[in-house]
Amino acid sequence: MNCSVVLYSQKHLKLLVLLGLLLCSTLLRAASSSDELMRLEALMLKYIGTNERDTFFVITEQLKEAATKEGDDRLFHKAWSNQALFEAAHQYYASAMDICQQMKKHAQEQGCVYGEYSSLHTEAMVLLQKQQYDAAEKAFLNAVDFHHRRFPNESAAEDLRELMKIAYTRGNMELAKKYANQLLAEPNLAPHHKGRTLYRLSIMAFDENDADEFNHIYDEMKRLEQTDGIRMQGVLTEVNFYIVNGDYKSALRLSDRLSPDTCAERKALIYHRLGDDAKAYEYMLQYKNISDSIARASHNSEVANLYLRMNNDRLRLEQELLENQNGKLRYRFYIAVALLVILILLFVIYQRRKIIRLLKHDNTMLDYGKKGAERALKELNELSFYESKADLSLTTPVRVNKLCDHLANIAQNNCDKGVTTVFQTDYPDDFEIKSNPEALEKLLALLLNNSARFAQEGLIRLRCADAGAFVLLSITDATSRYGDDPGNLSGGVKADDDGVRYVNVNFNICQSISRLLHGRIWYDAEYTGGTRFYFEVPKEP
Repeated sequence: MNCSVVLYSQKHLKLLVLLGLLLCSTLLRAASSSDELMRLEALMLKYIGTNERDTFFVITEQLKEAATKEGDDRLFHKAWSNQALFEAAHQYYASAMDICQQMKKHAQEQGCVYGEYSSLHTEAMVLLQKQQYDAAEKAFLNAVDFHHRRFPNESAAEDLRELMKIAYTRGNMELAKKYANQLLAEPNLAPHHKGRTLYRLSIMAFDENDADEFNHIYDEMKRLEQTDGIRMQGVLTEVNFYIVNGDYKSALRLSDRLSPDTCAERKALIYHRLGDDAKAYEYMLQYKNISDSIARASHNSEVANLYLRMNNDRLRLEQELLENQNGKLRYRFYIAVALLVILILLFVIYQRRKIIRLLKHDNTMLDYGKKGAERALKELNELSFYESKADLSLTTPVRVNKLCDHLANIAQNNCDKGVTTVFQTDYPDDFEIKSNPEALEKLLALLLNNSARFAQEGLIRLRCADAGAFVLLSITDATSRYGDDPGNLSGGVKADDDGVRYVNVNFNICQSISRLLHGRIWYDAEYTGGTRFYFEVPKEP
């Protein structure tokens, strides 16, 4: 019965009581509907960050239809809202605003209060993506007011958090703090919203070098972890704690666990405060180079315009270097391929010299280069997406066996005929952990698809083992891909005689997701039977 209840909003609880006997008789069908909703929602979240517009809209229309049948009003409007956000992310702003107006009109005609709120919130998000900060701020304030009037017992945390971020982005720290404190005073505030707000306040206190304020917020974050199990003081917060309190030795030691760009930025600050400006300058250069690399991989209009504004001298120099490396690539290649694809190709070639062996003649070179550049653009976009996130919600129950078995079946469909995918587990089927199912599914799918892509025979084994407070997952196949340097997994693209392999970009994405899941991922360099990755995820966040 409980499996059916989750499909409905609160206003249908009375109806559910009256229809109890009927629902009991159709339990299997209801469970099937629940699985379909989850599948469609997962697909929606998978494709929202891609350029596959037609596929995304087909999925979201299917989800809207399924949610309508199940009476899930909020999921229906979530799917509709995401259509507008997808359009805005791809700069189809007029289409995005039209969707918001359609949603609002539909909600008013149907008397759907949540739908009307959803249209207000989504319109504000579209304006924010357009960087119309004044209009976005006004729209979010309208959404907060509407939310307070129509949903007095629910927090307006989502809108207040965006207002806080807008004020922070515009450098108005006082206004950002005002919105943050207003958010913390909201009724029935979810612990993860409180944690994220405290984290943002800690960043503001750090930026202002206010040690007293930072330490007060840090203590609040510690208390939140003890009372609600919400851990927000990650590695960056700990590094900031040491810096504001003058413990630079500990800060330097711990900063090596940060992402490369953040590590370089924090070390530059530390050495500057220590009076070693030479080292500070060295790390600032590292930070700039890493930031520039990430920016070059971003697929948006701002970056595209940046590419177009590159001066002709640099373009000619990169062209000459490329022609010297392959000996056959001619100027007509630059005319035949879009400018963005060319620049990504240059990036891939400079980062991994092994790809040059693939360019044996003009036709092969054009084919591999174009396909490799397109794939690099998509994986690097995902890397930039996950690297940019500070945290994820880790409170959703996840049945590990169900997720792993589902992904193993998908991987089997992508394998060669001589390859079999198996899943083994130490846990019962009803075993659950608290995590983020979308991110966890993405990480495991990357590792399994990687094995399915390259394995030509034998087994691909996905194993789930108990590791105390953690679940230890391993993915093993019989194919060796790293030669004499298995530990070199931090770069971008690997190449061999069979073609371009983007193993390392996938691994970097997995590392970013692992960090957001508070887990740990590593490659087993001692395993000699092929390739093995381990991923350790906490049972509780």
